[in-house]
Amino acid sequence: MVDQPDAGHSNPVGPADAHPGGLVDHLRELCAATAAYLRARLSLAGIEAKEAAVHFGIILGIFVLAVAVIVFGYLFLCIGVTVLIARVLDVSVGWVILGLAVIHFLVALGAIIFAVTRLKTSVFKSTLTELKKDQQWLSQTSK
Repeated sequence: MVDQPDAGHSNPVGPADAHPGGLVDHLRELCAATAAYLRARLSLAGIEAKEAAVHFGIILGIFVLAVAVIVFGYLFLCIGVTVLIARVLDVSVGWVILGLAVIHFLVALGAIIFAVTRLKTSVFKSTLTELKKDQQWLSQTSK
């Protein structure tokens, strides 16, 4: 025999109880949950951004230190070479320093000339050619 619900008792979970707030409340809850989710993700991104800033700051500091050490190493190398050349050639250290300075200035001048010639080289050649073709095509079709 199947038990029949008593006609005097109502179902404890009715349609009105299953969705007490309706669509507006559900949308509000969805927006609140989405906002909480985004807030948590942005907070995590902020924490990771701070960690990344510290990480890259350390790398930048090490790089600056390395460049400084290289510059001082180069300076000491030049001083050492100057003294050695002066002793080997038995000339004044001043003349050797002057000669090394001239060599450095010539290398710098060569680098500047090379950079200027590279600046005169046309860039985006293919793009400019295609733009000129497009411009010619447009002028011909508009006539």
